[in-house]
Amino acid sequence: MAFNIELLIILLFSIVGGVLAVRFKQPSVLGLIIVGAIVGPNALGLISDTSLINAAIEIGAVLLLFTIGIEFSLKRLFNLGLRSIVIAVLKLGLVFLLSYYTALLFGFGFVTALFIGVIISITSTVIFLKILDQKGFAGRDEIPLLIAILIIEDIFGIFALTFFSSLKANGVLEPLNILTSLLISLVILLVAYLVLLRILKPIINWLIKYRTEDTFTFVSLGLLGIMTYIAIVLKLSPSVGAFLAGNIVASLPEAKNFEKSIHPFILTFTALFFFSIGTIVDFSVIFSSIFLILALFIVNILSKFFTIGFGSYLFSNYTGKQAVFAGVAMLSVGEFSLLIAKEAGSLAGIDLVSITAGIILLSSFAMSVSIANYKKIHSSLDAIIPAKLVKSVKYTSNFLNSISLSMVTNKVNARRIAQEWKTILNNIFSLFIILTAGFFIWNLYSEILVEFLKSRFILNIIIFLTAIAIFLPALNIVRNVKHLLGDILTFFTRLSPKEKLSERKIFTSFIFIIVFFLFLLIFPGISLLIRINPVFHIVVPILILGILIHAFRCSSLIQNIIKKRGQVINNFSKRYKLLFKKQLKQQNSTRLR
Repeated sequence: MAFNIELLIILLFSIVGGVLAVRFKQPSVLGLIIVGAIVGPNALGLISDTSLINAAIEIGAVLLLFTIGIEFSLKRLFNLGLRSIVIAVLKLGLVFLLSYYTALLFGFGFVTALFIGVIISITSTVIFLKILDQKGFAGRDEIPLLIAILIIEDIFGIFALTFFSSLKANGVLEPLNILTSLLISLVILLVAYLVLLRILKPIINWLIKYRTEDTFTFVSLGLLGIMTYIAIVLKLSPSVGAFLAGNIVASLPEAKNFEKSIHPFILTFTALFFFSIGTIVDFSVIFSSIFLILALFIVNILSKFFTIGFGSYLFSNYTGKQAVFAGVAMLSVGEFSLLIAKEAGSLAGIDLVSITAGIILLSSFAMSVSIANYKKIHSSLDAIIPAKLVKSVKYTSNFLNSISLSMVTNKVNARRIAQEWKTILNNIFSLFIILTAGFFIWNLYSEILVEFLKSRFILNIIIFLTAIAIFLPALNIVRNVKHLLGDILTFFTRLSPKEKLSERKIFTSFIFIIVFFLFLLIFPGISLLIRINPVFHIVVPILILGILIHAFRCSSLIQNIIKKRGQVINNFSKRYKLLFKKQLKQQNSTRLR
């Protein structure tokens, strides 16, 4: 009887939370979390059945990720090309690093700081879409690029969930065990995904031919159940399996009908997810951690606004107003962050769900207010930012536009670069399969292999074959990366043949910036896995200094080229801007249809 009453309370207050949010012109997610926290066991205590709360969270999370999987589109991502990937990596990387080191400054360990860094770095797709729709901004030209960035973040979120669920399953921080179980689990899950994807299409065609009104719903739920069960068996988050199930549904014949049939379930249970997450939020934790929450909120706002605003201005030909709009539109923290916070559990040592909920409330409110006043924000920044800095960024943007135009017009070289990328990815995948197979075989048959390898002759043969199996793909990767860099360099040097030396230096500085930035990103993971001495963290400011030096060098060289060849580069830039606007209009018209 008590179970039924609490279920009724959950349903009733879920409605109340959504209605209150709409009444105050806020995303329904915020109302659901706040009302859930008020009626939950840590406040009024109207809901105290933890098994019911956990069930609602699990079901809601699975259906939420199923929705994201259905809407995931590689085609939409490829349409926006390299710029969306560059901006997404810049944004994820910088927000993660600043959040990670902020957590370390507050005295948390590497594991907790890693959780916090990932939680803060991901923008909420649900809140983003809700606020844009409420404010009437859903049809703006900036939206396709921002959605592409969110798709990349969703991929990152899935990998983060997979890693953390594997970390949780292992219980202790043993790098080899974590990597082994993670690789094996991912391979098995991906094989199941590919097999289902291959065999389902003819079966679905047959079912559609003789379908009833419930066929689409039951097939969707069946696929969801299969993939989540496989993920659970592999000790991964069921949300990962749900995402892949959604992606399978999106590739099936009559995918729209499948999505339509499951839509009512998704709306209901995703609302229950946010409400149920709210019930485990503890206001006392929020108040006791208020300085941490405020610090992370400020890091989140400043770093996301800077990276998205600066990145879109530099790489996507946005005006100042468009860049400000893009920056404020990506401020919110949301659903993936809550899932990762819940996955943290006892590993983090603190109540990350409550802290994350506090940051979600603040960041969503900040996004809602700032997006309605983005023009005023632009005017204020326009008066503050030095004109010299704006001119420098504009010169760099025009220079990059000119290179982009060269890439678009030179089809032969562009196709060769695409082929080289494909070859590199194939070789990386081959290495991944070889290493995974090695981990898998050693894990299952280590005792037998130890006896078998006592023979010196057999041991030498296996070492020789393994070395060849790893060396050949690795050699191909190095060779293709060298060719790829050479082909990209030609786009720089053809821009202004008289300035070849300067353009080579610019290209070299870009490579150093990318390498230093990527090393900055992997350094926290290295610190976590091999537990390096804290003194080695001196490498972080050295890398940051290296990035700044090369960025300044690039800017100076580009300004010198602009002074000599400004008219030509400006013409190239204008031509590319026209092509870019045309591409955006086509994507917008496709999205609206």
